[in-house]
Amino acid sequence: MDRTSFLRKLLLLDGSMDALNELRGRSKPVSGEEDAGPAKIPFTFLRPPGALMEPSFLAACTRCDLCLKACPEHIIIRAEHPLMSAGTPVVNPYLAPCTYCNRCIYVCPDGALLPTEDPRMGRAVWHAETCLSATEVSCTQCVEACPLGAKAIEAVPTGGIAIHPEACTGCGFCIHACPTEPLSLHLEGRPPVPLRGHPKFTVRRG
Repeated sequence: MDRTSFLRKLLLLDGSMDALNELRGRSKPVSGEEDAGPAKIPFTFLRPPGALMEPSFLAACTRCDLCLKACPEHIIIRAEHPLMSAGTPVVNPYLAPCTYCNRCIYVCPDGALLPTEDPRMGRAVWHAETCLSATEVSCTQCVEACPLGAKAIEAVPTGGIAIHPEACTGCGFCIHACPTEPLSLHLEGRPPVPLRGHPKFTVRRG
């Protein structure tokens, strides 16, 4: 399964915790607790950089698609799953990494994406059970690919990888550098929120 099909199954069709666990082929928890049952990865998604917090974002975004058209990497797509609020922009980091060019922010006419907001889309999560650096093989390709370097991700001297969520932006460079199959990293964004009670949107004309 190629990366496009991977994300389509994960975000656009199934949109469930079980879908991601199935695709990653995980059969035991990351914690190593054998009696804990299969590990579950929460269903989350990535909004473009500078997105308001979810309730405010959904109230402001008019689904105008200008951010999709402005993205040079073409990784901003329309959400199809109801938990993401269908038609709103989400980032597909499995197509390509986000370079944080901020063009999506500059073209947003509604204030749903702002340069003053937290630019982090999400964070990387490491899986020791498949990572080469957790075994006898020394692999630091994810660390070398990260634009922020050791501030966001670094190799642990005793083996393994450490993610620093306060600095990690969820850009996706690390997952594209990871050589394992399944990937030893996934990106975790904001969780779904109840949509009931959110203001209805009107499409901007002209």
